[in-house]
Amino acid sequence: MEIHLDILEGETKLLKAKTYALKLLSKRDYFKEELRKKLIQKGFSEGEIAETIKYLEDNEYINDEKLLQRYKEKYSQKGFSYVKLKSKLYSKGYILDDEFSYEEELKSALNRLKKYKKEKDFYSIVKYLINRGFSYQVAKEATNIFLNEAK
Repeated sequence: MEIHLDILEGETKLLKAKTYALKLLSKRDYFKEELRKKLIQKGFSEGEIAETIKYLEDNEYINDEKLLQRYKEKYSQKGFSYVKLKSKLYSKGYILDDEFSYEEELKSALNRLKKYKKEKDFYSIVKYLINRGFSYQVAKEATNIFLNEAK
């Protein structure tokens, strides 16, 4: 009888972990590591957390690769650099291995310049982009494109 109660209690805790994780995911998407930290803070054991994350991955409730692609698109559209994206993902517990392609970073820089309202001289614009984490090559080319379109 004692053994059955232990098993039942373990299953109840696992169910609570899954329910809590699904509640979190109903509000927004999480990276696996970010969700793991939330479950640890809530006091679940490593075994319950591992089982919960496996369940969520098997049922495609969490997918780090798809979420990463959405973040890349969002940050590119908003005009943020690869450095800014990498920093944001690191704070969420995801370590970004791959980089933006040159074209992706250039597109992001051009999106950033759509919001640019200051002086329209070459050096000011390049400095503006470099200060926001873009490489010099990307900043230079984006500035040339931006200034040619402004004429």
